[in-house]
Amino acid sequence: MFDTLTSVLGSNQLLSGGVALALLGVAAMWLRDVPAKFAAWAKHFFVTTLTVDSRDELMFPALVEYMDSRDALRRLNNFTVRAVRTNTSSYQSLQDELQQGGRPATVFSPGEGFHLFFMDGRLMWMKREIQVANSIIEKISLSTLGRDKRPLEKLVGAAMDHRIARELNRIAIYVPSPYSNEWSRARLGNNRKLDSVVLKAGQKEAVVGDLTRFFASRERYETLGIPWRRGYLLYGPPGTGKTSLVTALASELSLNVCVLSLASPNVTDEKIGALLSSVPTRSIILIEDVDAFFQQRSKADVQVKVSYSGFINALDGVASHEGSVVFLTTNHPQLIDEAAIRSGRVDFRMELGLCDSDQLQRMYLKFFDDAAAAARFADSLAAGRWSPAQVQERLLKATSPEEAIALFAEPPLAETLELRRAA
Repeated sequence: MFDTLTSVLGSNQLLSGGVALALLGVAAMWLRDVPAKFAAWAKHFFVTTLTVDSRDELMFPALVEYMDSRDALRRLNNFTVRAVRTNTSSYQSLQDELQQGGRPATVFSPGEGFHLFFMDGRLMWMKREIQVANSIIEKISLSTLGRDKRPLEKLVGAAMDHRIARELNRIAIYVPSPYSNEWSRARLGNNRKLDSVVLKAGQKEAVVGDLTRFFASRERYETLGIPWRRGYLLYGPPGTGKTSLVTALASELSLNVCVLSLASPNVTDEKIGALLSSVPTRSIILIEDVDAFFQQRSKADVQVKVSYSGFINALDGVASHEGSVVFLTTNHPQLIDEAAIRSGRVDFRMELGLCDSDQLQRMYLKFFDDAAAAARFADSLAAGRWSPAQVQERLLKATSPEEAIALFAEPPLAETLELRRAA
């Protein structure tokens, strides 16, 4: 048969040429796969790789921040840069921070693509890529020669230690992601001692006691068939410590803070519902200046994308999230629809007002250790005229008891504006 096939091919040049081409094609296809197969084989036996992506909210930022601290990675010529607010201890707007002389810091890390570098005397390489689908996922792959994974474990361990050192005694601040219906960890806030917030006598104790009882009563809620959640309303003039109290409570109880603005143009009914149903564990949900939302809605402000029903449904939906704690803050509680803050949605209400005489004395003692001077200071000022923020701002400037009293000769800005409007 072989002789017959050879005879046929030899007598038919066209057929023999076709067979030759076919054999060459098969050989070419086989040879084409050889480099890839060899590379895969070599990678399997001679390269160790680890991969982490941005869905890991602890490890991924830890690795990115660690890269910024290593000279070997800072010497690369393709970077991703992000701005980080320096005033992480408050929730003031970026504009306010800039007006006060603040300036965001910058964090550099290797940009998207392939990077080759030496670290601790060892050759390593990195591939950083961004995948865009329903959400944006960023992936980092780190590789090194050899089957020994200890160099990569060492790098990851150092990155985690670096992160832990930064996070120790600090709280995580979450904000809505601009790209998805998820929370994004924006920054770390400095822990604020509860004693640093000076309220009227008994107010701190009341809210701390209520929160403590709530967290200790899960079984009772379950037995009664009541959703295990708690709503708080803090109201009063600007500068009376509403946000500061929430920060201090989060620090005291080791909780994260999820900050939400209803008036943001990026927040819709769909988004707020998704956010409030997927809160990170052990978090306080802080919804600030709720009155602004109701005011803007009444004026049909086009920037407000959240409907009243969307807000109420989302607030009620928080109940399905076990152990949720929601704090609403407002300067003007009379502007809020009573249905939005009825019992069951808001269980605890507290007014934070302007300083009384006792508050003035205790705030003075934060700056000057002189009880007699503190009493004179409180007597020299009218109670119910100054906010804690105004008192603190002036006391920070004072270097003596006499100077502290003198700084309060000018009336509060709010009074000045009222007098101007009246004139």
